Amino acid sequence: MTAVLRIGLILISIMSFFIIVRKIRKSKIRIEDGLFWVVFAIILIVFAVFPGVIYFISDLVGAKSPANIVYLIIIGMLLIKLFFMSIQISLLENKVVNLAQEMALKEKEDGEE
Repeated sequence: MTAVLRIGLILISIMSFFIIVRKIRKSKIRIEDGLFWVVFAIILIVFAVFPGVIYFISDLVGAKSPANIVYLIIIGMLLIKLFFMSIQISLLENKVVNLAQEMALKEKEDGEE
């Protein structure tokens, strides 16, 4: 892993870590969501500080470049986050439909009385 990539990973990870912690403190993001991003930033810092981990994983998987493994891990983690966010959105959409139906039934009952 090149020095430029390592420095970039460290700087971006540290900046994102502090931004997320600040957003959590100001209650602009839920703790559960912020925790994912904090862990994400910490993993990137670990990869940048200890590049041997990335080299080991790239040798294990048979990748040509350790940078490809870093990108693969980042993309994989983001896809997992996207999947769980899709589940949350689906649950919220179901709740909205149920609430709209309940309100319509209550309005109909109130209109009949």
